[in-house]
Amino acid sequence: MSKSFANITRLFSTSPSQAASRALQVSRSDLIALVLSLVGILAGVWVSVNIFEDMPHLEDEIAYVWQANVLAEGDLKIPSPPFKESFLVPFVVDHQGYRFGKYPIGWPLLLSVGVRLGLRTWVNPLLGGLAIWLTYRLGKRIFGSPTGLLAAALTAASPFFLMNTGSLLSHPLGLVLSIAFGLTWLDAFGKVSGPRRWPSTLLSALCLGLLVLVRPFSAVAVAFPFALYGLYLLVRGDGKTRLHLLAMGGLTLALALLHFLWQYAVTGDPLLNPYTLWWPYDKVGFGPGVGVTETGHTLRQAWVNTRYSLQIGWRDLFGWGNYSWIFLPFGLWAARRDVRGFLLALVYPSLVVFYLAYWVSSWLFGPRYFYEGLFSLTLISAAGIVYLAGWPLGDNQPGARPAWLNPGSLFQSVFRRA
Repeated sequence: MSKSFANITRLFSTSPSQAASRALQVSRSDLIALVLSLVGILAGVWVSVNIFEDMPHLEDEIAYVWQANVLAEGDLKIPSPPFKESFLVPFVVDHQGYRFGKYPIGWPLLLSVGVRLGLRTWVNPLLGGLAIWLTYRLGKRIFGSPTGLLAAALTAASPFFLMNTGSLLSHPLGLVLSIAFGLTWLDAFGKVSGPRRWPSTLLSALCLGLLVLVRPFSAVAVAFPFALYGLYLLVRGDGKTRLHLLAMGGLTLALALLHFLWQYAVTGDPLLNPYTLWWPYDKVGFGPGVGVTETGHTLRQAWVNTRYSLQIGWRDLFGWGNYSWIFLPFGLWAARRDVRGFLLALVYPSLVVFYLAYWVSSWLFGPRYFYEGLFSLTLISAAGIVYLAGWPLGDNQPGARPAWLNPGSLFQSVFRRA
């Protein structure tokens, strides 16, 4: 009661000039974030046109463009051409007299809109700009405006981000949906108790369900930390919390079923993964029949692949050589008391662990299999920088750091004793 009275007193004691100043500060930070988003869009277009010459380079990109062109004509698949072996398209399969791409429909469907509008080059850069904005919003929500802006700036300047934003791969869309899912999920379930809002619950389910249609395995990895916390809320939460969690899970599952409907539409079997029609060994898991070796995928090979991907990743993340991770420990320490920050920090490691079960490594355009967790690294790194600078870190987390981390305080304490 006394806390509520104090808040009311503070509200009425705020002068109009102070209120206007606070509003101006909010709009200024939003404006800076919008500028960073615009810079990200233009940088992505520049990379696409000047570095990648506005054309697909990886086999994955070639297949995505082929699928987008077919979808732009209103078709899921087309009849296989005569002498189909003479008209090979990478990762585009021929099955039961029809030709179709092996990749899930989500990204090719969006890319087909760009194809129809003559704006194919702009699709991923626009998604990149949106990812910068959402990173800012998420950082502002959890850690405060300085952290959100710094995370947005780190994202916009990241070579890892720029390479993928200029590409024709599905990862930029996956990143947008991952950030949007984290933002809406934390808005709906970020606290054990409190009001539950249906719009946030339904939007989080929509974002995760769409992510399944873009990158199904990545969607499972991104959702895993939130799912564990959701199980905790099912046990400790009230009836309304349980209802919202079950509704969120049910809607996500309903959207995920569209993936199997797509598989049925192109292969005739809802459980037949088109990946295996190109390479029968292209599966998730371990043992014989998984991967290219006779013994199949092993834990040792998983470790070799992951270690190499991470080595490449540290160089490409911020362009700081092998030291792009340097602020992560401080960010983790700063976020240790906020379960929301801790959940965000777990997204990238979750992707790394899950992709141990996939037989091939990712290092072209950076460790792109982990790209959907980029916001996890930029936000925690930004939180670490803000913590070291001694700036306020969120509403409930003071930015004061230990004296041994503050050069000024350390200097004063030493000479005071002297």
